[in-house]
Amino acid sequence: MKTRIMNHISKIVAGLGAGLILSSAQAAAPVPIKMCAFMFMGEGGPEHQALLDYQAAALNWGAKLEMKSYVNDKIVAEELKSGTCDIANMPSLQARAFNKFTGTLDAPASMPTYAHLETVLQTLAKPSAAKYMRNGDYEIIGIQPAGAVFIFTNDKTVKNISDLAGKKMAVLDTMPEMRQLVVDLGMTPVSSTLTNIFQKFNNKAIDITGAPAFVYDMMELHKGLEPNGGILENPVMQGNTQFVGRTSKLPEGFAQKSREYFVKNFDQTLKFVREAEEKIPKDLWIPLGEQAQKDYRVQTRQIRISFRDDNIYDAKMLTLLRKIRCKKDATLAECTSPDAE
Repeated sequence: MKTRIMNHISKIVAGLGAGLILSSAQAAAPVPIKMCAFMFMGEGGPEHQALLDYQAAALNWGAKLEMKSYVNDKIVAEELKSGTCDIANMPSLQARAFNKFTGTLDAPASMPTYAHLETVLQTLAKPSAAKYMRNGDYEIIGIQPAGAVFIFTNDKTVKNISDLAGKKMAVLDTMPEMRQLVVDLGMTPVSSTLTNIFQKFNNKAIDITGAPAFVYDMMELHKGLEPNGGILENPVMQGNTQFVGRTSKLPEGFAQKSREYFVKNFDQTLKFVREAEEKIPKDLWIPLGEQAQKDYRVQTRQIRISFRDDNIYDAKMLTLLRKIRCKKDATLAECTSPDAE
């Protein structure tokens, strides 16, 4: 009798144990999340590998990312809005529709160096900044460097920004600030898309285009630079890719861990960017003199303020960017200007 009772109790305990194990396994199972993955260079490139690494890391945060690749950033943004995906990565200019605060990161000349960019991204990844990452059910869950955007010109005699006046420059239809910058610098804007902007430069249909260094080889921009072209050393902006998610679809704590992930991998991401810049022949880079750099800072600052006043750029973000610039160089004229950004 005693033996039968003990066997019965053992079965109950075993059943409870199995149930607890099953419950624990179910609780630990990652949540399936659909992701629209923007890959400018297509599948198989370095950005694809970076996304695969992110996908692997997401498992540790309780999410199983089911990725579908896209080469059109505008379609990616629309897919996120329609609910086709729960997470999407896209250029800053597209992300602005979901969060104007982080969408202001591509403001012209707002981050002169990668050191500025790193400080900004570290600041935005702090838990105290999380409230600025959210806009309704949309949340910026990561910001990845895409490389500084430089001005490529077919005329290497350019020594000052004013020397660009009268030249034709390609501008993306989705970047009104670039069009404004081009007009203010005395150039003629030529509407373009990501699919034809570099082809126009190589075919001599335009004199100038903006691009990160990795595009030089990929799109054979040496053709557009030949025979007397060059690249201005001062970047016009810091390109970045932003990961936007629907907060209601994400596991608890996922967003913060994701933002911290990109900051931890900043150097690794930038390695690819720096290698691309170093591959460009040294004699193609055009340095700007001290006065030319001052003129450039004045002109780009006026554009940032204008877009702030037109409610395109976020005032809080512009103030943060200015504070970081002034922390790194307190001698800048803007640091004592009464009309601070």
